[in-house]
Amino acid sequence: MNHRKTFQPLLLAAAIVIAAGSAFAATQAPSTETKAGPGRHMPRIDSNGDGVIDKAEAAAHPRLAEKFDTLDKNRDGKLDASERPSRMGRGHGDRMEHAVRLDTDGDGRISRAEAAAQPHLDERFAEIDSNRDGYLVRSELRASSEKRRAERKAQHQQQFEQEFKGADRNADGKLSRAEVESNMPRLAESFNFLDEDRDGQLTRQDLEHSGRHR
Repeated sequence: MNHRKTFQPLLLAAAIVIAAGSAFAATQAPSTETKAGPGRHMPRIDSNGDGVIDKAEAAAHPRLAEKFDTLDKNRDGKLDASERPSRMGRGHGDRMEHAVRLDTDGDGRISRAEAAAQPHLDERFAEIDSNRDGYLVRSELRASSEKRRAERKAQHQQQFEQEFKGADRNADGKLSRAEVESNMPRLAESFNFLDEDRDGQLTRQDLEHSGRHR
């Protein structure tokens, strides 16, 4: 028997197995990003993946930073899972599961009687039921959710503009540290993190990119 000819295919097979294992491991490696949509990613709040959120990580999300001290019940400078806002991490999957639970008869629709179990949905039933057939289906619920999201975004944008103009006392289109400390004190602690170019000023773009007005 030619052992050399037999040994070569074994080496090739081993190399394939090792390569496949490496590829699988790469797909399972922890990531500092979470999927935000097709082709887009957004940074995780817990950027170092240690299971808690410290003040530096929260500073990149000003609305969370503003509430940090209130949420930090044990005053250890970190937010663990029990201290985080209950709405963090909720997405379309959670809303879909909730809709499925309301569909008690399992027919793929939510009737007026089934919607009564959720007061907020019951109140808006007629508005969501776009075809007026007395049932809510997935596409109607999704359309309503997107509409409300757009309305909230417009409201937040308007509020942001009002807050920015109110704080921008010299109307130069920028907020100095003094203007932030005097007129937007809850944002003052995050000033250095938001001022990435270190020019001592915060522009609308600095705050928009941080999600401050959302």
